[in-house]
Amino acid sequence: MSQSAAQTSPEARTNGSHDASAIVPGVDASTADIERVFKLQQAHQFAVGKTTARERKEKLKRLLTAVMSRRQEIRDALYADFRKHPAEVDLTEVMPVTTEIKHAIGHLSKWMRPRRVKTPLSLFGSSSYIHYEPKGVVLVIAPWNFPVNLTFGPVISAVAAGNCVMLKPSEHTPHASAIIRSIIEDVFDESEVAVVEGGIETSTAALALPFNHIFFTGAPAIGKIVMAAASKHLASVTLELGGKSPTIIDETASVDAAAKRIAWAKFTNNGQICIAPDYLFVHESKKDEFLEKLGKHIESFYGLDARRSDSYARIVNHHHYQRLSGYLEDAKHKGATVAYGGQTEGSEDYIGPTVLTDVDPNADVMVNEIFGPLLPVYGYKSL
Repeated sequence: MSQSAAQTSPEARTNGSHDASAIVPGVDASTADIERVFKLQQAHQFAVGKTTARERKEKLKRLLTAVMSRRQEIRDALYADFRKHPAEVDLTEVMPVTTEIKHAIGHLSKWMRPRRVKTPLSLFGSSSYIHYEPKGVVLVIAPWNFPVNLTFGPVISAVAAGNCVMLKPSEHTPHASAIIRSIIEDVFDESEVAVVEGGIETSTAALALPFNHIFFTGAPAIGKIVMAAASKHLASVTLELGGKSPTIIDETASVDAAAKRIAWAKFTNNGQICIAPDYLFVHESKKDEFLEKLGKHIESFYGLDARRSDSYARIVNHHHYQRLSGYLEDAKHKGATVAYGGQTEGSEDYIGPTVLTDVDPNADVMVNEIFGPLLPVYGYKSL
């Protein structure tokens, strides 16, 4: 789940081993384009809905082949957008997509099969089944933090279920959006799956249309807008939203194991993960040892200076850099101690792995979803 969208796009960040020159960000879709594609998919939805399991599997196999054949381009795009390491791209972006496609192919025939259920006494003498049908035309509004994974995931499910899909990837990862568009156009006709690129105006234009289902991943404030728009057409929604994710380390924990796991879970993707530990409660008897171990594991992953590490990503754009650096300064102003890290560099949208103690519960970093590499740690005696 991503934070709410910013108004600026990140500049490409490349080095000699990453070539983003062939990845060209697209242009914003006009309202007329969006309405044209929607009408096309509305007209085509019943033909798509009648496709067999075999036909749907063939589509998914073509998508799998396309993703695997464009793997290096995906790596280059995500490095250009926020310096994700190729191994991290494989682990958190490509593999989840290919695994989900294979899972859908392996189970699709069973999923489509009518399921027999008990018949109520009032209908004695008849047989009862649950028959699964497509929704129709689906809108997917995807986030920027895992732009390939969290974009293709709902598309795979929608295609497997026999739906038409209009996909709006995030404008804040333009190189990822461009490769997503290219893959979709190679695999699908726009009457079945189409990509519309753009920012708030594009999303607003799409949300005005009577989709049968809307799948949104992002901030709760935007989720409310999506739900309100869907309600006007009685469209069903899937909302994957953000929040605060506390982690508790009690007195029975293996401190070293906990510190290693939290260092990985918190600072992968520069903390831009909805399920990353947002803040910690550590038993007072373990707190000092934990902070020491945590620092050592951060350094084992990223070295003494994470800015020099090719394994440490960057904040997606300057808007979010300013948001997070503002949280850090606010926390320090309200009495927080920087127990580890705290380095920032605005020219790179860089914030190093940072651990905070003595954090005021009313500080911005505790009131808002962090969605970045800042980790408040509290000691406790009882909960």
